[in-house]
Amino acid sequence: MVYPSVRQGLGAKGYRYSRGPAKAAQIWAIRITRKTQNWQCSRSLCIVPNVSKYGDKPAVVAWQPFTFGGVAAFARSGWLRLFGAQIIVAAIVSGSVVWFLWRNYSPIITQGLEKMPPRAMVSGGRLQGISNAQISENRFLAIAVAPGPAVDFGQSADLQIELRKSNLRLSSIFRSLLGSFEFAYGPDEKLDLGPENLAPWWGAWRPVFLAGAGVGTGLLLLALWAGLASLYAAPAKFIAWLMDRKLSWGDAWRLGSAALMPGALLLSVSVVLYGWRVLDLVGFVSLVCAHFLTGWMYVAFSPGFAPRLFPAATQNPFTLPPRT
Repeated sequence: MVYPSVRQGLGAKGYRYSRGPAKAAQIWAIRITRKTQNWQCSRSLCIVPNVSKYGDKPAVVAWQPFTFGGVAAFARSGWLRLFGAQIIVAAIVSGSVVWFLWRNYSPIITQGLEKMPPRAMVSGGRLQGISNAQISENRFLAIAVAPGPAVDFGQSADLQIELRKSNLRLSSIFRSLLGSFEFAYGPDEKLDLGPENLAPWWGAWRPVFLAGAGVGTGLLLLALWAGLASLYAAPAKFIAWLMDRKLSWGDAWRLGSAALMPGALLLSVSVVLYGWRVLDLVGFVSLVCAHFLTGWMYVAFSPGFAPRLFPAATQNPFTLPPRT
């Protein structure tokens, strides 16, 4: 039991209490409870180990999702602490996505719009006003304009956008496996592609698109985490039951949700490495797949760090007690 009148503060190992100014009843209570709670006392003060609410192990403050114990700590923390950690992780992932788009996609889009002929347009389901083939590209994105059906640019970037005579084609370096996607122009669609029209429009809306990509990424992550946590709650609780660990359904949901944060951080690192050209697209896709495996690994091992369902045995029950 805690007596505020004798509480002095929280030290490195727990609460510190002074016996000098305490009243007689409080002193006797401390003397009785320190024998059962394993208090560490000297002549002038007592230190109470910071025991968790389950009473079997030191309480762990949930502050990081990098270790199995750190993920398990979020299962015993409040909802606000978990949501705050998710907001931070989602902001990191969103920031990496916005940085990648700003660094590698935005300049190519600007360059491609500036190269368009003044009379370029889409009208009557056809691309008009363009006589010569042109392309703006880097390693990540290529924007090509093909005035005739015989023009073939090959595959020069990880993602390629081609404005062809009658359709818009999207392809990637996996075109041999996945093929390409083509979207025909609408017969009643009329779009002015001249730089006088599109360049100012893109310059005004570019920050909005980048901000929208960041906000959309963060909201998508939070929604996916909520849905996947509902799926991971049952396996986490079953593993905790096999290991004799105390884990309620709410705790299992929070553990499953926290187990997804390490994979999201790995995803953010892979986006940065890909943007700096340390990884190619194949390596990036491999890390994207690995981030799903990371979540499963944390769901499988983190329940073992939850509080024990039964107190740990300190003595062999089949041996005789020591003689006193």
